[in-house]
Amino acid sequence: MSTAVVVYQSTPMIGTSKFPSGNILGMFKQKKLVSQLNQALEKKGSNWLAVLDDSIADIDLIAQRADAIICVPGLQKQFDFKDYPKEKVFYFDSLSYHELVLDKVIDFLELIKKRKG
Repeated sequence: MSTAVVVYQSTPMIGTSKFPSGNILGMFKQKKLVSQLNQALEKKGSNWLAVLDDSIADIDLIAQRADAIICVPGLQKQFDFKDYPKEKVFYFDSLSYHELVLDKVIDFLELIKKRKG
């Protein structure tokens, strides 16, 4: 089983609180996203499992378990993925995220699987 970690917070900066405060857009959809994405992946017979990041965007912890990273809108310049392979990071656009249109992210995950296998 491959793991896709859904990141919904920006990387903490020096002098700011490390406690979670929701996501960057103030929309608490990330749990619903993970649930619906897992349902869609299961329906397709995919070998992926989406999980919610619980590390407050700590790439060192995320990289230990992530075969792919899925970012909510707004994190393109606010999530520091250091040396994590860029080709394994997916950024939702605002419309797809808010409407939970999952086709692109599912295609992205399947492409990673094909490259790997």
